[in-house]
Amino acid sequence: MNTVERFKAVLQGKPVDRAPVCAWLGLPLLKSLMGKSTSEVLQTIVSDPLEIVQIQEQLGLDPIIITIDDRWFSVHKYWRLLYSWPAEALENWRVSQEPVEKEKEFVVYRFTASTPQGPIVWSYRVGDSQVSHLERPLKEERDLDLLIKYMPEPESINQDKLVALVNRVGDRAFHTFNFIGVWSEAANMRGLEKLITDLYESPRFVERVSEFLMERAIRRVRHLAKTGIHSIVYDQSWVGIGFSASTYRKFMLPYDRKVVKAAREAGLLVSYHNCGSGSLFLEDMVSTGAEALETLTPKERSGDFDLSDVKRRVGGEVTLNGGFNERVLASGQPDEVRDEAMRCLDAAGSGGRYILRTCGQIMNAAPGNIEVFAETGRENGRY
Repeated sequence: MNTVERFKAVLQGKPVDRAPVCAWLGLPLLKSLMGKSTSEVLQTIVSDPLEIVQIQEQLGLDPIIITIDDRWFSVHKYWRLLYSWPAEALENWRVSQEPVEKEKEFVVYRFTASTPQGPIVWSYRVGDSQVSHLERPLKEERDLDLLIKYMPEPESINQDKLVALVNRVGDRAFHTFNFIGVWSEAANMRGLEKLITDLYESPRFVERVSEFLMERAIRRVRHLAKTGIHSIVYDQSWVGIGFSASTYRKFMLPYDRKVVKAAREAGLLVSYHNCGSGSLFLEDMVSTGAEALETLTPKERSGDFDLSDVKRRVGGEVTLNGGFNERVLASGQPDEVRDEAMRCLDAAGSGGRYILRTCGQIMNAAPGNIEVFAETGRENGRY
């Protein structure tokens, strides 16, 4: 089986020759491996993605290409290399950026979206591979009204560069796409603390925000499916901070189900991403209809998942994607890396529907450790 065939089969619960072995190589690691700056690495991903594929092949991994969605409320440059908007779509939504404060290692940027009925303003403090929010765009109901009325239509985005990237990679790598989930985007726009407070003080406001973002997300995945990507990572990172099952079921699950359903109907495979806690509503996340669940972060990290428990409870219904503690790659010896990989395979590999993948991005790794991780998976992940 080639890489794409292997990933598609395991996500759909079909027979495969072995468990895929993959990892999200973080920007600091890629800079080191490629000897390039941040901007050069990002440009390479867009203009010469096969270089990224080749690096993964040399490490022994099943290559994946990860692209991300357009993000108005982000300072990250990456998505701006992939997408553009026609002038008519921006007639009532003109975004400007200016540096308002400079320090030795950081710059503060202020963004202003000008609309016919007033501005929306947000700001970030930015360093090398680091971003912190200073001012959020969604401060009050007025901001939401402006967003609803004036944000460019999701279908108007130009995806030609993404299509070209997909075509260049072909079957050399499985193409997955980081797609921000409804709750996570609401947290980014509102601020997590304020949004959690809103759950109790202004629940209808939370619902109104979620309905707006859900409708945009449904339209976006339908447009995105036209590019030829294989799957989306439905990124709900902020559901993993320790919510009760009842809160998840009321304020997150209904919207997740509809977006996942739209993505699957459009022909996309879906991996539901929660990089924190979620054991209390594990079955609910599976009920979204996603083909896979990630990142299955263990208790030793920021999560509360036990792979054996997850396999027992839902392993017959969904593909398990992750569980490997990538920090051992930087700090551990080869034997420790091998033991961690075997722990994951022993816990979740039986019967198939498992992808041996690191929980988070690999920011740093001791020489040879990624190769040990990959080799262990390829030799011992056979069904």
